[in-house]
Amino acid sequence: MLLVIYHIHFRLEVISLDTFMIPASKSLTLTDKIPNGNIQDYRIIVGCDGNFEYHGLLYFNISSLPNNIIATKAELTLFKCDSFHNDKSIEFIIYPIYDHFSLYTTYSRIPSADKFNGIKFYPMTSKSAVTIDITHIVSPWIKNASSNKGIMVSSIWNNSVASFGSALSTKQQIVPFITITYKHNDTTQNDKPHCNHDFHLSVQIVNSHNPVTSPVPSNPSLTEVTATGATERHSIFVVMIELVITRSNGTIDKYYVSDEYINSTDESLNINKTYSIPVVPALNTGDLVTSANIYGAYRGIANISRQTSI
Repeated sequence: MLLVIYHIHFRLEVISLDTFMIPASKSLTLTDKIPNGNIQDYRIIVGCDGNFEYHGLLYFNISSLPNNIIATKAELTLFKCDSFHNDKSIEFIIYPIYDHFSLYTTYSRIPSADKFNGIKFYPMTSKSAVTIDITHIVSPWIKNASSNKGIMVSSIWNNSVASFGSALSTKQQIVPFITITYKHNDTTQNDKPHCNHDFHLSVQIVNSHNPVTSPVPSNPSLTEVTATGATERHSIFVVMIELVITRSNGTIDKYYVSDEYINSTDESLNINKTYSIPVVPALNTGDLVTSANIYGAYRGIANISRQTSI
């Protein structure tokens, strides 16, 4: 058994954070295969199979963001549920949409999309997740929250279909999310209340079944990340942990896990929770654990009747 241990400590204060993570709160798949219906599943389906087209809809509630900020960068992370082959020629596109969608939205009443502000991306790689810069889509949402109707993920030009985790997934690890990096607008006063929090991470990598030798093992390396700290009373706090691996060839891979802490008590909630993050492909000779980062945001007030979950 090979045991490699890294200890990395970080401090996170929500009051001074310049990065927020927001998971998708709604999702839907629309297809002309079911013109008067929709698909509500743990994944969204995107693309064209030669006979039918599929469009994935996602919505992100940005109400937890502070007032009076300017987005400097916004990235969407999608977790793939299939199509892990390497073909960078297959193009997908993300559009902002003009209309709200619900569980009753159908392909025959598909929301209008802003086709002039689409963002292309190429998800058909060997990685389990894809990250897309959507800053110019998110920035108008922050300036005018009512313009945020969500996004549409499409690809009708290639006979290729991919699926990504949705907001309905019971596995938090594949729920899509956006990370928004922002700066405060100094000309106005931010009046949203925030609370201070400390989070400390220690990272332990165990390769008991995957020796760090060539060739690269087929099974993933498991990275254990422990989050400790406290959240405020009567709060719902969403956290996203990012693990950064630098490969021997200089390539940087990022792996994520997210969770939600619900504290419906009158006391602060102590957090001490360990997450196992699969690293695929497994760590090989020369690969390094570069860093681990934690991002968090309050989603709202916990109802006193809800059960505490950590």
